[in-house]
Amino acid sequence: MTATTHALIAGIIAQYVPDPTIGISLSAISHPIVDLIPHWDLGSSWKNKNKTSLFFQTSADLIFGTFLTFLIFGNTTNHLYLFICILISESWDIFQVPYLLLNWKFLPFSAFYNFGHLTNSKTGMFWGVISQFATIGGLVLILRTIY
Repeated sequence: MTATTHALIAGIIAQYVPDPTIGISLSAISHPIVDLIPHWDLGSSWKNKNKTSLFFQTSADLIFGTFLTFLIFGNTTNHLYLFICILISESWDIFQVPYLLLNWKFLPFSAFYNFGHLTNSKTGMFWGVISQFATIGGLVLILRTIY
């Protein structure tokens, strides 16, 4: 999933789950779970991109996702809680950055890369973007029903 999708999912969780203990925990486990859904993201074909382009593309995605999530949920959710949910959700990919860009192939970075490699289910751009919209919409429906 794109960093924007992970940030929005964390924002939805922060919005609908008032207990930070549960919300932060759900944000943490949401990342690998939604990565199992076939998707496309800016890190696709990362081996074919130069490291500078990959860094700027993924950083822009992370910044945009965080900004958009605060724009949507910032007026109705505690800012610190929202930020922690986003950070915890994004941390799965953030911990892969040293492995991918700096060639740091040791713990903990290698563990996050290897786990991410196992959980990422890729598809083409069209269906991958559709699956992300469907995932976000489905999560909203589920949490609206529960809360």
